[in-house]
Amino acid sequence: MNDQSAIPLSAPIAHIIETHAQRLHAADGQVLARAGQDCQGFMVVVTGCIRVFARSSAGREIDMYRIHPGETCVLTTSCLMAGEGFPAEAIAEEDTELWVLPVVQFRSLMDQSEVFRHFVFSSYGSRLTRLLQLVQSVAFDTIEQRINEFLLGECRHGLVISMSHQQIADALGSAREVISRQLKTLEKKGVVALARGQVVILDYHALVAAHKKSKNVM
Repeated sequence: MNDQSAIPLSAPIAHIIETHAQRLHAADGQVLARAGQDCQGFMVVVTGCIRVFARSSAGREIDMYRIHPGETCVLTTSCLMAGEGFPAEAIAEEDTELWVLPVVQFRSLMDQSEVFRHFVFSSYGSRLTRLLQLVQSVAFDTIEQRINEFLLGECRHGLVISMSHQQIADALGSAREVISRQLKTLEKKGVVALARGQVVILDYHALVAAHKKSKNVM
């Protein structure tokens, strides 16, 4: 491997992973883990993106997080340390390259390398904090608050959000009908425009104001 610079890792960590890990390719849409499966190793994404989500018995999904270049999977780390099965599902959202550190090497490096151990726990702590924020949002925020916050987060990448109502519903763990109804409300207010597979932010400041107002109501 000669592309350490492709991912934002420190040189010592990139060297450790490059030396001990296996380089794998996952095609867009490829399932990388299913609920209950044993974890095969510690993952670090090189390029692409992996979506980690939970699925209910009724088939409804909720996004837990996405793993981008240089990031690791907190649930995989937890499973490797606890010796338990993977509690969610993971799928490549685009063609993805990743390093997978086998279980034996992972445990050996955790015992022997302070640098690697610090990298694992700092990544774990950061991702766990965001997971707890997700739990709090699902438990305590209204769907209006959640969709406003979601749109504000997504429009940091541009004012045209290329997602269907179903994809937004999956991201928020809600029903498509509920999301469509809330988006229609925002459209009537002139905050967004809806097109097939897209949500266009027309009035960013109004969206921010709506989000603040919904928060203050609580």
